Amino acid sequence: DGNTPGTTEVDVTVTYPDGTKDHVKVPVTVGEEADNDAYDPKVEEVNKDHGTPTTEEDVTGAVTVPDYPSEKEQPVITVDNPDQ
Repeated sequence: DGNTPGTTEVDVTVTYPDGTKDHVKVPVTVGEEADNDAYDPKVEEVNKDHGTPTTEEDVTGAVTVPDYPSEKEQPVITVDNPDQ
């Protein structure tokens, strides 16, 4: 189905012009889904008092990736422009 990672064999029939046939199995390998397609980051709003600077940690701490497997290396969350 193209959605399940791994290798499976697909039965194929080759029909020649003279009507004879060969039956073969074609191995099809489906790779893992890319993490950015499989998971959606969630964000929480950052609220600060007037005059209180917002830190990179405030911003990165507001981003989570729910359901990301704990046994995998975790995503790195960075602020693209810390001066913003």
